[in-house]
Amino acid sequence: MLVGIRIALPFAVKAYANRQLNKSHDYRGSIGDVTLHLWRGAYQIHDLKIFKTGGAVPIPLFSTRLLDLSLEWSELFHGALVSKIIMAEPKVNFVSGPTKAQSQTGTENDWGDTLKSLVPFRINRFQIENGQIHFQNLYSKPPVDIYINDLACIATNFSNSRALKNKLPAGIVAQARTLGAGQLHLELKLNPVAPTPTFELNGQLTNVDLVSLNNFLRAYGKFDVAHGQFALFTSFAGRDGKYDGYCKVFFDHLDVFDWKKDHTKSALQIFWQAVVGTVTTAFKNQPKDQLATKIPITGTFKGTDVHILPTIETLLQNAFIQALALKMDKPVNLNQVPK
Repeated sequence: MLVGIRIALPFAVKAYANRQLNKSHDYRGSIGDVTLHLWRGAYQIHDLKIFKTGGAVPIPLFSTRLLDLSLEWSELFHGALVSKIIMAEPKVNFVSGPTKAQSQTGTENDWGDTLKSLVPFRINRFQIENGQIHFQNLYSKPPVDIYINDLACIATNFSNSRALKNKLPAGIVAQARTLGAGQLHLELKLNPVAPTPTFELNGQLTNVDLVSLNNFLRAYGKFDVAHGQFALFTSFAGRDGKYDGYCKVFFDHLDVFDWKKDHTKSALQIFWQAVVGTVTTAFKNQPKDQLATKIPITGTFKGTDVHILPTIETLLQNAFIQALALKMDKPVNLNQVPK
């Protein structure tokens, strides 16, 4: 009887997981196989895919080669019965289309509840190995595919199993590469049990080759670049329903208008690119060949205030007085968030 139960158990778990994945009216899920590891209190879901119903979007919202769900044995020594999740080669596809049926964002479903239903204990640790995130527009001219890949992410203490006295006991550290060979690094500290979002976020994206983004720039900005690099440094903190922070953006060696390449375009396209190129040249720091500014952003989670005047001020300062340093400014912390 025990042998029979052991043989039948993977099929029962697979049927249960399929039911949980197909509760949404907007998305349907499928599983390749399920493997049990009773000796470590774990099971693995292989070849998981989630598609939008209706068939108008040909690529899955989410897929992963392997989803490993298990007990986090090390936390038993701290008196907590919690779980950890490892995703191997997950891929998320956000799609923008001319209609709602031809688009997918995943916002119609609470995927946190779906994930929790697959795990019998509170999720404490989350790990991603070799992940990808894509934004695609299959209908734009030209088609767009903006992505990050080689994503490695570790999230710890999300159930506060250690009962730390730190105001921000949980953490996320992520690294990835982007289209255009950019390097992304992100660090987030947060309190997952706080009644309102309570966090400190620091991130940077560097060495992005803008030529690789020309399809996106043509589709959404109606211009492209001959060469240039992009960098972004950002820091935010939030508490009590409010947040404060900044984005610091850099365009290095940016050349928007190249007559030798662009003379085959229409007169309107050439005119628009000439306007964009003239504006960027006018506000560059010529010795550094750098267009840059710092954008202060504050607000509540019901509304955002982008401070335009300080942004313009910093843009002019970078262009005509002193170039901004290509690095993170002082990080924003919880004490700087207005009460």
